[in-house]
Amino acid sequence: MAEGSEFHLPKSPCWSEVAAPSHLGPVTPVLARIIIASSVRLVREGLAASLRGRDGIAVLEALTLNAQAIARIAAAKPDVVLVDLGHANATATARLLRSVAPEAKLVAFALDEIDADVFACAAAGFSGYIPRESSTDELYRAVVDVMDGRMHCAPHIAGAMFRRLADLLRTVDPQASLPLLTSREREILALAEAGYSNKEIARDLAISCATVKNHMHNILQKLQVTRRGQAVARLRTCRGG
Repeated sequence: MAEGSEFHLPKSPCWSEVAAPSHLGPVTPVLARIIIASSVRLVREGLAASLRGRDGIAVLEALTLNAQAIARIAAAKPDVVLVDLGHANATATARLLRSVAPEAKLVAFALDEIDADVFACAAAGFSGYIPRESSTDELYRAVVDVMDGRMHCAPHIAGAMFRRLADLLRTVDPQASLPLLTSREREILALAEAGYSNKEIARDLAISCATVKNHMHNILQKLQVTRRGQAVARLRTCRGG
Protein backbone atom coordinates (compact mmCIF):
# COMPACT_ATOMS: atom_id res chain seq x y z
CA MET A 1 0.00 0.00 0.00
CA ALA A 2 1.45 3.35 -1.03
CA GLU A 3 2.38 5.78 1.73
CA GLY A 4 -0.43 8.17 2.55
CA SER A 5 -3.15 6.05 0.93
CA GLU A 6 -6.25 5.20 2.95
CA PHE A 7 -7.50 1.72 3.83
CA HIS A 8 -11.27 1.20 3.99
CA LEU A 9 -13.06 -1.88 5.31
CA PRO A 10 -15.69 -3.20 2.91
CA LYS A 11 -19.25 -2.37 3.88
CA SER A 12 -21.26 -5.16 5.49
CA PRO A 13 -24.39 -6.17 3.56
CA CYS A 14 -27.63 -4.95 5.05
CA TRP A 15 -30.71 -7.13 5.32
CA SER A 16 -32.36 -5.50 2.32
CA GLU A 17 -29.70 -6.09 -0.30
CA VAL A 18 -26.49 -8.00 -0.92
CA ALA A 19 -23.89 -7.00 -3.45
CA ALA A 20 -22.84 -9.54 -6.08
CA PRO A 21 -20.78 -9.54 -9.29
CA SER A 22 -22.83 -8.20 -12.19
CA HIS A 23 -22.22 -11.28 -14.31
CA LEU A 24 -24.22 -13.39 -11.81
CA GLY A 25 -27.46 -11.66 -12.77
CA PRO A 26 -30.08 -10.07 -10.47
CA VAL A 27 -29.40 -10.24 -6.76
CA THR A 28 -31.97 -11.87 -4.47
CA PRO A 29 -32.72 -9.54 -1.53
CA VAL A 30 -31.75 -10.98 1.83
CA LEU A 31 -34.72 -10.84 4.16
CA ALA A 32 -33.00 -12.11 7.30
CA ARG A 33 -29.41 -12.60 8.40
CA ILE A 34 -29.67 -15.39 10.94
CA ILE A 35 -27.58 -17.17 13.55
CA ILE A 36 -28.47 -20.64 14.82
CA ALA A 37 -27.75 -21.31 18.50
CA SER A 38 -27.84 -24.84 19.90
CA SER A 39 -25.75 -26.78 22.40
CA VAL A 40 -26.01 -29.83 20.10
CA ARG A 41 -23.55 -29.63 17.20
CA LEU A 42 -25.46 -32.03 14.95
CA VAL A 43 -28.63 -29.98 15.42
CA ARG A 44 -27.13 -26.58 14.66
CA GLU A 45 -25.05 -27.78 11.71
CA GLY A 46 -27.97 -29.75 10.30
CA LEU A 47 -30.28 -26.75 10.48
CA ALA A 48 -27.65 -24.50 8.93
CA ALA A 49 -27.28 -26.92 6.00
CA SER A 50 -31.06 -27.12 5.57
CA LEU A 51 -31.63 -23.36 5.64
CA ARG A 52 -28.72 -22.24 3.48
CA GLY A 53 -29.85 -21.43 -0.02
CA ARG A 54 -33.45 -20.70 0.96
CA ASP A 55 -34.93 -17.52 -0.49
CA GLY A 56 -34.54 -14.56 1.82
CA ILE A 57 -32.22 -16.34 4.29
CA ALA A 58 -28.54 -15.70 4.95
CA VAL A 59 -27.11 -18.08 7.57
CA LEU A 60 -24.23 -16.27 9.26
CA GLU A 61 -23.16 -18.89 11.80
CA ALA A 62 -24.24 -21.96 13.74
CA LEU A 63 -22.84 -21.98 17.25
CA THR A 64 -23.31 -22.87 20.89
CA LEU A 65 -23.97 -20.16 23.46
CA ASN A 66 -20.59 -19.90 25.16
CA ALA A 67 -18.68 -16.69 25.90
CA GLN A 68 -16.89 -16.70 22.55
CA ALA A 69 -20.13 -17.23 20.65
CA ILE A 70 -21.85 -14.39 22.49
CA ALA A 71 -19.07 -12.04 21.38
CA ARG A 72 -19.50 -13.20 17.78
CA ILE A 73 -23.25 -12.61 17.93
CA ALA A 74 -22.65 -9.10 19.22
CA ALA A 75 -20.24 -8.42 16.35
CA ALA A 76 -22.49 -9.95 13.66
CA LYS A 77 -25.63 -8.01 14.63
CA PRO A 78 -28.01 -10.63 13.17
CA ASP A 79 -31.63 -9.94 12.30
CA VAL A 80 -32.81 -13.25 13.79
CA VAL A 81 -31.34 -15.73 16.27
CA LEU A 82 -32.80 -19.24 16.18
CA VAL A 83 -32.50 -20.65 19.70
CA ASP A 84 -32.67 -24.31 20.71
CA LEU A 85 -34.69 -24.33 23.94
CA GLY A 86 -34.53 -28.10 24.32
CA HIS A 87 -31.76 -27.69 26.90
CA ALA A 88 -31.95 -23.99 27.79
CA ASN A 89 -33.95 -21.65 30.01
CA ALA A 90 -36.06 -19.23 27.94
CA THR A 91 -35.78 -16.26 30.31
CA ALA A 92 -32.02 -16.52 30.95
CA THR A 93 -31.23 -17.15 27.29
CA ALA A 94 -33.37 -14.25 26.06
CA ARG A 95 -31.84 -11.89 28.62
CA LEU A 96 -28.32 -12.89 27.52
CA LEU A 97 -29.06 -12.43 23.82
CA ARG A 98 -30.92 -9.16 24.37
CA SER A 99 -27.86 -7.77 26.13
CA VAL A 100 -25.63 -8.28 23.06
CA ALA A 101 -28.11 -8.14 20.16
CA PRO A 102 -31.05 -5.97 21.27
CA GLU A 103 -32.37 -5.51 17.72
CA ALA A 104 -32.41 -9.21 16.85
CA LYS A 105 -35.68 -11.15 16.80
CA LEU A 106 -35.55 -14.41 18.76
CA VAL A 107 -37.21 -17.57 17.47
CA ALA A 108 -37.36 -20.65 19.69
CA PHE A 109 -37.26 -24.21 18.40
CA ALA A 110 -37.36 -27.67 20.03
CA LEU A 111 -40.10 -26.30 22.28
CA ASP A 112 -42.82 -28.36 23.95
CA GLU A 113 -46.04 -26.80 22.66
CA ILE A 114 -47.86 -26.40 25.93
CA ASP A 115 -49.43 -23.17 27.15
CA ALA A 116 -47.00 -22.49 29.99
CA ASP A 117 -43.86 -23.00 27.87
CA VAL A 118 -45.12 -20.86 24.98
CA PHE A 119 -46.21 -18.08 27.36
CA ALA A 120 -42.80 -18.22 29.07
CA CYS A 121 -41.12 -17.70 25.71
CA ALA A 122 -43.35 -14.76 24.88
CA ALA A 123 -42.76 -13.19 28.30
CA ALA A 124 -39.00 -13.67 27.91
CA GLY A 125 -38.99 -11.71 24.65
CA PHE A 126 -39.16 -14.35 21.91
CA SER A 127 -40.94 -13.21 18.75
CA GLY A 128 -41.84 -16.67 17.53
CA TYR A 129 -41.48 -20.39 18.11
CA ILE A 130 -41.90 -23.78 16.49
CA PRO A 131 -42.69 -26.93 18.47
CA ARG A 132 -40.34 -29.87 18.94
CA GLU A 133 -41.78 -32.02 16.13
CA SER A 134 -41.66 -29.29 13.46
CA SER A 135 -39.81 -29.48 10.15
CA THR A 136 -37.18 -27.13 8.75
CA ASP A 137 -39.88 -25.82 6.40
CA GLU A 138 -41.85 -24.64 9.44
CA LEU A 139 -38.71 -23.09 10.94
CA TYR A 140 -38.10 -21.23 7.69
CA ARG A 141 -41.70 -19.99 7.70
CA ALA A 142 -41.32 -18.84 11.32
CA VAL A 143 -38.29 -16.73 10.35
CA VAL A 144 -40.17 -15.13 7.45
CA ASP A 145 -43.17 -14.48 9.67
CA VAL A 146 -41.29 -12.77 12.50
CA MET A 147 -39.53 -10.52 10.00
CA ASP A 148 -43.00 -9.51 8.78
CA GLY A 149 -44.31 -9.01 12.31
CA ARG A 150 -46.41 -12.18 12.33
CA MET A 151 -46.51 -15.28 14.52
CA HIS A 152 -48.31 -18.49 13.66
CA CYS A 153 -49.29 -20.95 16.36
CA ALA A 154 -51.54 -23.93 17.02
CA PRO A 155 -55.26 -23.21 17.56
CA HIS A 156 -55.13 -24.30 21.20
CA ILE A 157 -52.27 -21.87 21.88
CA ALA A 158 -54.17 -19.03 20.16
CA GLY A 159 -57.23 -19.86 22.27
CA ALA A 160 -55.18 -19.88 25.47
CA MET A 161 -53.65 -16.51 24.55
CA PHE A 162 -57.10 -14.98 24.06
CA ARG A 163 -58.26 -16.34 27.41
CA ARG A 164 -55.18 -14.90 29.11
CA LEU A 165 -55.75 -11.56 27.39
CA ALA A 166 -59.37 -11.55 28.55
CA ASP A 167 -58.21 -12.18 32.12
CA LEU A 168 -55.76 -9.28 31.93
CA LEU A 169 -58.34 -6.89 30.51
CA ARG A 170 -61.24 -7.71 32.78
CA THR A 171 -62.33 -5.12 35.35
CA VAL A 172 -60.50 -5.37 38.65
CA ASP A 173 -62.39 -5.06 41.93
CA PRO A 174 -61.63 -1.52 43.23
CA GLN A 175 -61.36 -2.99 46.75
CA ALA A 176 -58.41 -5.06 45.59
CA SER A 177 -56.58 -2.27 43.79
CA LEU A 178 -53.05 -1.43 44.78
CA PRO A 179 -52.40 1.67 46.86
CA LEU A 180 -50.75 4.54 45.07
CA LEU A 181 -47.34 3.31 43.92
CA THR A 182 -45.00 5.44 41.86
CA SER A 183 -44.22 4.34 38.31
CA ARG A 184 -40.74 3.28 39.46
CA GLU A 185 -42.17 1.24 42.35
CA ARG A 186 -44.57 -0.51 39.99
CA GLU A 187 -41.70 -1.23 37.62
CA ILE A 188 -39.60 -2.73 40.41
CA LEU A 189 -42.51 -4.79 41.73
CA ALA A 190 -43.14 -6.17 38.23
CA LEU A 191 -39.50 -7.22 37.92
CA ALA A 192 -39.66 -8.81 41.37
CA GLU A 193 -42.69 -10.76 40.19
CA ALA A 194 -40.66 -11.97 37.19
CA GLY A 195 -38.08 -13.41 39.61
CA TYR A 196 -35.40 -10.72 39.38
CA SER A 197 -33.13 -10.27 42.40
CA ASN A 198 -32.38 -6.77 43.72
CA LYS A 199 -29.01 -6.90 41.95
CA GLU A 200 -30.64 -7.89 38.65
CA ILE A 201 -33.29 -5.18 39.01
CA ALA A 202 -30.56 -2.60 39.64
CA ARG A 203 -28.66 -3.71 36.55
CA ASP A 204 -31.79 -3.78 34.39
CA LEU A 205 -32.91 -0.29 35.46
CA ALA A 206 -29.37 1.17 35.66
CA ILE A 207 -29.76 2.19 39.29
CA SER A 208 -27.91 1.18 42.47
CA CYS A 209 -28.81 -1.79 44.66
CA ALA A 210 -29.32 0.62 47.55
CA THR A 211 -31.92 2.52 45.52
CA VAL A 212 -33.72 -0.73 44.69
CA LYS A 213 -33.78 -1.65 48.39
CA ASN A 214 -35.21 1.75 49.31
CA HIS A 215 -37.96 1.40 46.70
CA MET A 216 -38.73 -2.13 47.86
CA HIS A 217 -38.96 -0.93 51.48
CA ASN A 218 -41.48 1.73 50.40
CA ILE A 219 -43.46 -0.86 48.43
CA LEU A 220 -43.70 -3.17 51.45
CA GLN A 221 -44.85 -0.31 53.65
CA LYS A 222 -47.52 0.85 51.18
CA LEU A 223 -48.82 -2.69 50.72
CA GLN A 224 -48.64 -3.33 54.48
CA VAL A 225 -46.67 -6.55 54.07
CA THR A 226 -43.27 -7.66 55.38
CA ARG A 227 -41.83 -9.78 52.55
CA ARG A 228 -41.42 -9.25 48.81
CA GLY A 229 -43.20 -12.55 48.15
CA GLN A 230 -46.29 -11.14 49.84
CA ALA A 231 -46.00 -7.98 47.74
CA VAL A 232 -45.85 -10.05 44.55
CA ALA A 233 -48.90 -12.07 45.69
CA ARG A 234 -50.77 -8.82 46.32
CA LEU A 235 -49.90 -7.61 42.83
CA ARG A 236 -51.25 -10.81 41.26
CA THR A 237 -54.44 -10.60 43.33
CA CYS A 238 -55.02 -7.06 42.16
CA ARG A 239 -54.62 -8.17 38.54
CA GLY A 240 -57.16 -10.91 39.04
CA GLY A 241 -54.73 -13.84 38.88
